[in-house]
Order: sequence, then C-alpha cells, then structure tokens
Amino acid sequence: MNSAPSPSWMHRLAALLLLALMIGLLYVLVDRLWMGQYRLYQTNAERLQDRLHNLQRLTTARPELEKAIQSIRDDQRTAAYFLPPAPPTLAAADLQQRVKNLVEGSGGSLLSVQALPAIEEGGMVRVAVSITLQSNIDSLQKTLHTLESQVPLLFVDNVEVTARQIRPRLPDGSVAPYTRVQLNGLFEVSGYLRKEGS
Repeated sequence: MNSAPSPSWMHRLAALLLLALMIGLLYVLVDRLWMGQYRLYQTNAERLQDRLHNLQRLTTARPELEKAIQSIRDDQRTAAYFLPPAPPTLAAADLQQRVKNLVEGSGGSLLSVQALPAIEEGGMVRVAVSITLQSNIDSLQKTLHTLESQVPLLFVDNVEVTARQIRPRLPDGSVAPYTRVQLNGLFEVSGYLRKEGS
C-alpha cells in the first residue's frame, strides 16, 4: 500500500500564509464594499439630520423674522430710502433725470440713458436705468460716489469703464502737446419702489 508522503513544514507554512492572505483579502473586500457603503449611508444620514435640524431651527425663527421684516416695512423712517411713490415708468424717468443732472453737474457728459424693465423683487419693485457717459477720473469718481451716497438709496451695478489717451484741442484749434485720460463708462443705476399695499 502506497501512502502519500506527508507535506513538509514549508508546505504547511505556505498553506497557512496563503490562508491568511485569503482571509485578509476577504476582510478587505467586506470592509471596502459593505462597510464602505455603510459609512457612506451613515455620513449621508448625519448630513441630512443636520440639515433637518437647521431647517427646524429656521422654521421656529420664522415668525420672529417676519415680525422684524414687517416692523421695518411699517417704519416710516425707511420710506426715505425708497424712490418716491410713482408708477415704475415715471420713477424710471425721474431716475434718468436725476442721473443726467448728477453726471453733468460732476463735469461728465451723458452719452445715453435708457430705462430698463421694472423687476419685482421681494415685495418691492426694482427700477433701473442703463447709463453711458464720458468723463475724466475725478468726474467719474464724484458721480459714482454721489450716486451711492444719496437718499433715496441708489445702487450702481455692472460697471464697465474703459480708458483712452486723447490729445485735447487748444483754444486756437491746434492739438495740445500733452495727453489726457478720457473714460467711457457703462453701468446701471437702480432704486426701489415700495410695492402697492406693502
């Protein structure tokens, strides 16, 4: 009877190492696949739970915020910050005239002014005009500062300024030997009307 030779201790050690390697790979697969999915779901659940708590906190604060907003709307001192009550087209015409007077009073020249469509925003009506002007640096700075620092509140948006060197004409008709910077500005000026019934 032939008996199979018994494995040597090296074969046994190799088999044990191979078994340990397979168990390690199995553990890594389980950890990466199933436990990784579990961690992902757990993280998403925690994030959604935090979001729910934030939304609940905002919901409880909403009545207080609405009261504060209404008290600001009811405060007659804030009425000065809005454009005078008028239909949006008349308010835009008034805004055009204000801007024209301000630009020309600052030493600039108004090339064009165009009323933009009125937009309803949060219980107010935004009235805006698009302005194109030519001026020097001081005049433009004075114009922008005055626009944003007066009452009613006016907002300057979408400002584009280009500069170019020019040689001015002297009183005798000749070209000056020096250059000046001429600025061309394009921007929007807007103000807000209180909506009827607000």
